[in-house]
Amino acid sequence: MATLHVRNVPDQLYEELRAAAREDGRSIGAEAIDLLRTALVLRGQRQRGLRGMVEGRSPFRRRFAKSAKGLVVRAQELAAEQGAPEVLPPHVMLAMLEDPVLRSTLERGGVTEESVRAALPPPARALTAPPPLSADARQMLERALLASLDASLD
Repeated sequence: MATLHVRNVPDQLYEELRAAAREDGRSIGAEAIDLLRTALVLRGQRQRGLRGMVEGRSPFRRRFAKSAKGLVVRAQELAAEQGAPEVLPPHVMLAMLEDPVLRSTLERGGVTEESVRAALPPPARALTAPPPLSADARQMLERALLASLDASLD
């Protein structure tokens, strides 16, 4: 059996581990193994859930994909209207603000249409083709998907 040195963790975590072990009536090693097992099981479930989402097996993914696709299309339209060479996160936010549910959620977080428009570059000549997503906009949407996955697994 491999050796696990639980003293190789920051002092605060070690103290929390010791307190949890005491509370559960077991050794620190047994507590650490149980916590690791639980974390690995949850990680596996999350990965299987993500794999199912990516492969399209999840009804949640289908709903998310449909609304996300509409959101991206609208963000592309907004970017093209402004002549932006690519879709930026503010374009995605503007598209989100057009949805009443998303708007109220964003506004509760302090995001307003005015603040989002202020973050956009100055308008250029309108484009005829939809611009591609910028790396930042792709990352924003990926994070939204991952956050949605976490929420759906809870």
